[in-house]
Amino acid sequence: MAAYKHRVVLTGLGVVAPNGNNREAFYEALREGRSGLGDVSLLDMSLYRTQIAGEVELQFSEEVAATEHNFDRTVSLAFQALDEALLDAGLTRDDIEGMGNRAGLAFATSLGGNSRMMEHIKQELAGEAPAPEWLSDLNFFTNFVARKAGIQGPVSTTASACAAGSASAGVALDMIRFGRADLMVLGGADPLTDLSIGGFHSLKSLSPNGSKPFDRNRDGLVIGEGSAMFVLERLDHALARGAHIYAEILGYGISNDAYHITSPDPEGGGAIRAMRMALEDAGIEPGDVDYINAHGTSTLVNDKMELGAITEVFGEHAYSVAISSTKSMTGHCLGAAGSIELATAMLAIDRNFLPPTATLDDPEEAFEGYNLIKKQGEDAQVQVVMSNSFAFAGNAACLILARHDRGR
Repeated sequence: MAAYKHRVVLTGLGVVAPNGNNREAFYEALREGRSGLGDVSLLDMSLYRTQIAGEVELQFSEEVAATEHNFDRTVSLAFQALDEALLDAGLTRDDIEGMGNRAGLAFATSLGGNSRMMEHIKQELAGEAPAPEWLSDLNFFTNFVARKAGIQGPVSTTASACAAGSASAGVALDMIRFGRADLMVLGGADPLTDLSIGGFHSLKSLSPNGSKPFDRNRDGLVIGEGSAMFVLERLDHALARGAHIYAEILGYGISNDAYHITSPDPEGGGAIRAMRMALEDAGIEPGDVDYINAHGTSTLVNDKMELGAITEVFGEHAYSVAISSTKSMTGHCLGAAGSIELATAMLAIDRNFLPPTATLDDPEEAFEGYNLIKKQGEDAQVQVVMSNSFAFAGNAACLILARHDRGR
C-alpha cells in the first residue's frame, strides 16, 4: 500500500431517505428493518409495471421558496441533508468559507437537472420559449450546493450512474489524503422522475411487489430518491477541534467491466476488481471485513453476480462475513444510492450494529450458505465495513470504512 500523508475521517452526516428524513429516523428504520417504499404522490405511476417507489417527505425550505430559480428537486434533497451534516459536524458555512481553497465539494448524481430539462424540452416542443439557461441545469445544481456550503476550493460532480455516490467518496478521499484539501463536503442526491421510472419500466426491471434482495421470489427493483451528505476531514484536523468521528475511510476501488450497457458481467469481473482494489488500497485482508453493504438491487442477475464476486474475493470468509442490502428499505436511489449506503456503513460502525435485508424471507437456494442479515438489525462489534456500488455501463465502485481507533 502506498504511504499517504493524511488519514481521512467522517465527522458529519445528514440523511434524507424514503425510510427516514433525518439521521436518527434513518438509523431507527435501519435497526427495525422498516421500509419507506409504497405509494407516491410525485408521479403518476398508473402506466408503469409497478405503482410503488421510495418517496421522500421534504421539509419546507424558506431558502428554496424565496429564490427566483426553480430548483431541481435534486438541490432540495441535497440542501436538507447538507444542513444536517454541517450541524452534526459542528461547522457553519462561515467556517468552511474561511478555509478558502482548502475546503472542497465532491457531489454525485445520475439524474440531477433532468426533471427541469424535460420540462423545458416539452415547452419547446409545444412552441413556447423557455429561458435558455436550462441547458446548464445538468451541472448547475452542484453550484448551488457549493454556494450553500461556502465552498471556494475544488468542486467535482460524479455521474457514473448507480456507482456515482461511492465513486465521489473516492474523489473526496484522494483530495484530502494527497494534501489538496483539508476538508471536503461529500454527498449525492437523486430525485424520483418519470425519466428514471420510465427507463427501468422499459427494461422490465421494476418489481410490482417490492424490493426483496437475495430472496428466491425477487422479481426486480424499486426506485427510491434521497440524499446523504457528509463532512470529511483530515484526522488531525478533526481531533484538534474535538469533532465526533464516525469512521475512517481506508480506501476505495473503481473499475469498469465494459460488458454491457445495462447488464453486469455475469462473472463479476468489474465487481471483483473494484473490491480487490479497495482492499489493497485500504491495506487490509478480506478476513478483516466484518460487514458488506451489498449493492443488492433485487434483480435476478445482479444479486447472483454480486454474491459470486464476493465469494471469488473473500474465499471461505464470504460465508461468515455479514452481508445485507439496505435497498430493501430505501429502494434503489440511483446516483445517491452509494451515498445513502455510505451513511449506513458509518452508522453500522458508530452504533455497532448490522443493518438487515428487511424483506428477505426465503433466500435463493444457492445463497443459503451466506451470512445474510434478515428482518431487523443485529447488535455486533463492527470494525471494518465494505460498501459496494455497481452501475450501468459496467461502472463499479467499492469503499472500505473502519473504526478510526481500531489499531493499524
